[in-house]
Amino acid sequence: MSKLPKNFEKTLLGVAGVAALGCIALGYVKSNAVDADFSRAVAGDGKNDPSIPEALATSKAVSSLASDRVIETAEDEGRPVDLFVGIPLFADKNNPNEPVDLIDGKEVHPGIPNRWWIQNGADITFANSPDRDDDNDGFSNREEFKAKTHPVDAKSIPALVNKLAYLKDESTMWYIQFGMESEGKWAPKLTALTHDKKRIQNKISAIKMLSPGDTFFVEGAMAGRFKFIGIIEKEVISERTKLVQKVKFGQYEDLKANKKGEPYESQSGLPDAQLVASAYHDRTAVLDLRAIGYEGKEFKVEERTRFALPPDAKEKAYLLKKVTPEAIEVEYTDASGAAQTLEISKGNTP
Repeated sequence: MSKLPKNFEKTLLGVAGVAALGCIALGYVKSNAVDADFSRAVAGDGKNDPSIPEALATSKAVSSLASDRVIETAEDEGRPVDLFVGIPLFADKNNPNEPVDLIDGKEVHPGIPNRWWIQNGADITFANSPDRDDDNDGFSNREEFKAKTHPVDAKSIPALVNKLAYLKDESTMWYIQFGMESEGKWAPKLTALTHDKKRIQNKISAIKMLSPGDTFFVEGAMAGRFKFIGIIEKEVISERTKLVQKVKFGQYEDLKANKKGEPYESQSGLPDAQLVASAYHDRTAVLDLRAIGYEGKEFKVEERTRFALPPDAKEKAYLLKKVTPEAIEVEYTDASGAAQTLEISKGNTP
């Protein structure tokens, strides 16, 4: 028979509970003591606070660490030096145990000095580093080097016209057929074909024939587009008979803003086989700016009109001077104020 008191287990459990409460109380007291021992929010200047003799120095140190400071970058032969690491060295792939100092070594990428890579922070370590775009602005490191812009700053870019691509020509081919003429009055008719093969027609009726100075057409396609100048006669050699004959021509000029004053002629009795060769064009270029996030966002510009780059910018600093099925010509003023003309072939950037 056991000699332990009958209530021994209960007594032991009570003692354990008291001990636990004591530990909790002790921890709470110590926790509060940390704030008292290490507080930097001391009264006055801290000289009279016996808990921390260095309270004033601690307060100054915390204040110093919290203040804004500018750490000046050291340089070595014109290159920035990381104050925590030093001068970065590289390893030659053919001799990995031998460190290479780029300042003293030969050009890693011919045509671009090693110092340019170091001073501008561009990544020199790839075999195709010159063709990479470190700041994702659409211009390669090589292009940035040639343009003297910053290769790791997306806001520092070469002239955007250098990334302009000519995708296709969306033009309307048209001709004003001679139609009828009587005593200097004229009743021409329009025939046109759009880039997507849609036919357009319009005409002046015989009872409303044009007099010199009249604007036509009155309504419909190309309404108000042209001004009738008059009828003249010229000698023409017939391609079929090789004979010289006098032929009447209707003369008129363009009133459209981008072609204002452009003169045209329409030959009387022009054979249909010669219609395409004699036709005029309203040309529109479909363009793409392959930089600064605009690649793939096609936009259209009519020949002889001004446009902006990027296309949603306010200043229209570029003139689409000429459009052909093969190429376009763009006029602009460069950073030095000099006028420049750039030809861009279809499917390519300059």
